[in-house]
Amino acid sequence: MIQKIGRAFLLLCTLFCLWAGAPAAEAAPQMIEATGVYIMGDNDSPKIARDAARQEAMRAAVEKAGVYVESYSRTKNLQLTEDDVKMISGAVLKVIKEDSVPEISGTTWKYTVHLTAEVDTDNINLQAIMANKAEVEKLQKERDALKKQNEELLQAYKKANGQEKQKIGTELENNYDYGKIFDRSMGYIQRSEYTRAIDELTNLLEDRSVKGNPRAYAYCLRGRAYYGLNRMHEALEDLSAADNTTHDNKTYPIWRSHQYEGLIYYDEGRYDDAVRELETAWDYSDKQDMALADDLRTARLAAERAKNPPAQEPRESDNGGSRGNGINWTQIITDVIIHSMDKG
Repeated sequence: MIQKIGRAFLLLCTLFCLWAGAPAAEAAPQMIEATGVYIMGDNDSPKIARDAARQEAMRAAVEKAGVYVESYSRTKNLQLTEDDVKMISGAVLKVIKEDSVPEISGTTWKYTVHLTAEVDTDNINLQAIMANKAEVEKLQKERDALKKQNEELLQAYKKANGQEKQKIGTELENNYDYGKIFDRSMGYIQRSEYTRAIDELTNLLEDRSVKGNPRAYAYCLRGRAYYGLNRMHEALEDLSAADNTTHDNKTYPIWRSHQYEGLIYYDEGRYDDAVRELETAWDYSDKQDMALADDLRTARLAAERAKNPPAQEPRESDNGGSRGNGINWTQIITDVIIHSMDKG
């Protein structure tokens, strides 16, 4: 009996040691529940009510995701600003289920949208996101700007009457429909899931009824996804298609297509073309994008240097000397230094 107890004790000790020494299992993704409500007024569209409630639920979900992102960053000893937390939260939040329920409250109809989303902290590559911060931040600003436009349009819709209300309502419905696709696509690009973004946008572009601004922006976003995959030929085709599709840069920042064309041309050494495209992007922008300003300044300097290369110094043999067999080592070293600075 004592021997059996001893063996059992030894087995338990062994199992405990194995458990204690084993690597910790990956934590499950953090699940987030968020709800948005829209109270319908007279002659309000049910579709607008549902989508407005969804946008409110998404805002609440992003705020909750920020709590997890901030907590996770502390475990990694990372110092994130409030803007960084918001940017990352929008990028990593994934909606996995959505329910919408219309109901009557007294004499008023309301729509309630309930979202189930997740933040997978184990798969958040903060270093990759921060390394690509400029691009992620750029896309997050676009996502926020589109949501703000919808909020302003919704307020105008509530106050409007008659034909004006119908006109604003049609515009708002279209914005919501396309906005869901664009928001998902930008999230994919932020997370470097470029192929998923391309698939999403290709489905939209295959619908020939999609015209004007939404079609141009779909080309612009898909071109940026191809750019992320370093598939520059396809990127240029889509960015050019965005330029050539009728649009007005009012709802969507389609002018970004000129920026990415300029970046591609710069990498190809086509500095004049790069300057032309980046100048066009800058003219259409709000003149607040400092990354774009830096790109334009760099391209202008490269174009100027290409037109006015440094004067060639005389070779030693031209001055009567034969050391170095006529090789201008000073010029070679200068070129190497300039090239290194360009690469940097």
